[in-house]
Amino acid sequence: MAPRGVLLLLALAALLCACALAGRDYYEVLGVTRDASTAEIKRAFRKLSLKHHPDKNPGDEEAHKKFAEVAGAYDVLSDEEKKAKYDRFGEEGLSANGGGGGGHDPFDIFSQFFGGGGGRRQQREQEPSRGPDVVLPLRVSLADLYNGRVLQFSARRETVCHRCHGHGAAHEHDIRVCAECGGHGVKMTTRRVGPGFIQQFQTTCDACHGRGKVAASTCPVCGGRKVELGDLAFDVDLERGTPDGFEVEFENYADEAPGQPAGHVRLQVQTTPHPVFTRDGDDLWMELTISLKEALVGFRRAVTHLDGREVPVARAAVTPPRFVASLPGEGMPKRHFPSEKGALHVKFHVAFPDALSDAQKEGFRRLFGRVK
Repeated sequence: MAPRGVLLLLALAALLCACALAGRDYYEVLGVTRDASTAEIKRAFRKLSLKHHPDKNPGDEEAHKKFAEVAGAYDVLSDEEKKAKYDRFGEEGLSANGGGGGGHDPFDIFSQFFGGGGGRRQQREQEPSRGPDVVLPLRVSLADLYNGRVLQFSARRETVCHRCHGHGAAHEHDIRVCAECGGHGVKMTTRRVGPGFIQQFQTTCDACHGRGKVAASTCPVCGGRKVELGDLAFDVDLERGTPDGFEVEFENYADEAPGQPAGHVRLQVQTTPHPVFTRDGDDLWMELTISLKEALVGFRRAVTHLDGREVPVARAAVTPPRFVASLPGEGMPKRHFPSEKGALHVKFHVAFPDALSDAQKEGFRRLFGRVK
């Protein structure tokens, strides 16, 4: 029995060691499968990081720990190089290569994801020169910003010609070195500027326009332009409370050009006017017209909100013209923390009657004559 007990202990120890070597399952931490797409990984991180953020769970050490785990998992799975190492070697392989998901500040990762800047933005600055970025308007209703929505956005852009692959000729062997500049793209020009003096300067070759090569034929698809028009489509995931003017960036989806990375497309949120509500940061404003009777004796109304709910608006006291009543928690959801909302401010207008009958006038005289 003793040897058997020893064997059991050794087996248990080996199992514990294997578990320790396996490390954390980052896919399990984010609640996604191993074949999850980049978009699915991002959605999972957004949901979990907001749920466990320490600002939402003050004093909850377990939530703080979970927030750090989620950020560490996203740091690895959102980076292609780290993800490849992790998929092959596990967490141990990341640690051996100085990677890993535990060496970064989770708040930095959160800030980078939600547009706060940081390490990845610095990495972008070291990328090779790309084409110009494009800012396009994304027109969104106030109701969509209140409720959150995935929008489909489509546009047209220039893409490298699929027929000539960007060289502009009908056949690749028709591309030749420019005879004027010898393939340099520039020519040296000399001119006399005075007795015994000459000036030498460099100009762009007008035969090849600085490219160093010329095409002896023309591509039948792009006509020698090297690019053609193509369709561009995005699914834009707008979270609740997204502010007006917010930009959603899609890297390297602007117009393409041969030999150069495409610039980025930035979709800028532009809120379309709403017939009832006006947004002011996290607050909403609306105007409500009441009768003179309601202004004097009180009233109870119901306002249809942006999510279809009926919100009661009531007053028992006298309501003077331009009076503003505030309803806490009935404004816009706060971005990143949609369970928290601003206020709804209701500005009242009193509709006075155009005329009064003699009996009505007398009634008001008697009424206000008794008011001290």
